[in-house]
Amino acid sequence: MAVVPGHVPSRELRVARPERTLGSRTELAVRSELARDERHLNGLEKHLEMNPRNIPKSPVSFKHLLAAMAALALLLLNGCNVRAKPVMEETGVLELPYSVQSLAWHPDGRLLAVGYFMRDVVEVWDVQTKKPVFSVPSKRRPINLSGQEVLFSPDGKNLIVQDFLDTKDGEPKFPRTFAEPAESVAQQDKDRYILARVWDVEQRKEIAQLKGPGSSLYGAAHDGMCPLGARADQLALLRGAAVAVYRMPEGKLAYEVNFRHPFADKPDFGWGYEKMGCHPQNGEIALQGGPLMKRAPEFGFPLNSGATPIVVVDLDRKAIKKVLFSPTPLNGVAYSADGSKLVSFGTSPIRVWDANRDFAALGEIENPPQLDWVRAQRTPVDVLHPPADAPRGNSGDLTAVPDSDVMVGMASDFHFWDTAQRRIVATVRSPRDVLRLALHKPSAILVAAAVNRVHFYRIDAAALQHAIKGE
Repeated sequence: MAVVPGHVPSRELRVARPERTLGSRTELAVRSELARDERHLNGLEKHLEMNPRNIPKSPVSFKHLLAAMAALALLLLNGCNVRAKPVMEETGVLELPYSVQSLAWHPDGRLLAVGYFMRDVVEVWDVQTKKPVFSVPSKRRPINLSGQEVLFSPDGKNLIVQDFLDTKDGEPKFPRTFAEPAESVAQQDKDRYILARVWDVEQRKEIAQLKGPGSSLYGAAHDGMCPLGARADQLALLRGAAVAVYRMPEGKLAYEVNFRHPFADKPDFGWGYEKMGCHPQNGEIALQGGPLMKRAPEFGFPLNSGATPIVVVDLDRKAIKKVLFSPTPLNGVAYSADGSKLVSFGTSPIRVWDANRDFAALGEIENPPQLDWVRAQRTPVDVLHPPADAPRGNSGDLTAVPDSDVMVGMASDFHFWDTAQRRIVATVRSPRDVLRLALHKPSAILVAAAVNRVHFYRIDAAALQHAIKGE
């Protein structure tokens, strides 16, 4: 989906009215049903006016009955039972000068780093004062027009900003295939490209650079980064078919591992990766490969099915731990809050594996119905319990909710996937065009970027527990 940069709006934080829910039904759905009933009753009244003998002898009018129904519905909606309280409520909106491409929370929950779409700059905002604190330059990666990925170190001292700059001649030039003679030479040129810059948050100055080669093995700019095992002194970068680990904050390469040939029964089959998910407690990471498409039949999947390999690696041992497959295309992989489960998401269904038991398959969770299909229905659709033949949508970013087995993410609206029960337990209305999510886990504050607006939400732990229990 193309994102058009917005105009420069006010940078004021405005409190938005939250979308209240009645169980799995939104206030909008309830009011829609009441309006439909009112139309039906009005039509019935007209019919009875034309047929006086059919008018029941009762002191209660139909409008009185409708008013009673509305009062009961609103009573339930506003707290007659526990489920009337939503699991997540919007608390404010921050408007930014440009369309948002990437987001990252500082550990203290006060600073938010923002990378902009088609802009060579990253800004750090104070979410309490609603003002930008400082900005840093960041060159966009070649071909891709997106802005840069950003990440705060776990101790909050440093900001790592993605970059891509050729230190030798200013233009990215590297072999495109493994067959080129220049490939092996390019792989050894370890300091040619600046991949990221490390900034001291307090002093607001650059203190180090992360460098690496560019070749068919590494590709160009990296496709993901994370603190290894939540450690502040090690940072992992996914680069094509390799993972490089840097010592932080000095930015020196500690080691790298080539995972281009992950299939033991197909040693000559080379593959690359598009995204990675990092275990929250140790050096394990999950690499999402590209879809197999024409080569899918070699692995027992239909031609052009988009079957996708997931390669789990142990960076402490520098070895492949497990190879998994999703029969359908993916948007990403992520671990649960405690690292006990690995989740793949994208085309329905979501799949869950037991990370503590050799990644045994635990089950699947169907995505919610497609939004266009839901809107086309004549009657409201319960997205938690849709018809069996409802076409399913895709799931976007998923992130772990602290102290639970739940993942929150996008699939037309915000949904809460319970990986233990393998079902969606709650749904909250979302703004249109949400492209990025970031969760500050200590405070359970979720931010969602929709074009140039960042929406703030607070997850209610008690309400979520009631939803998990089905109360």
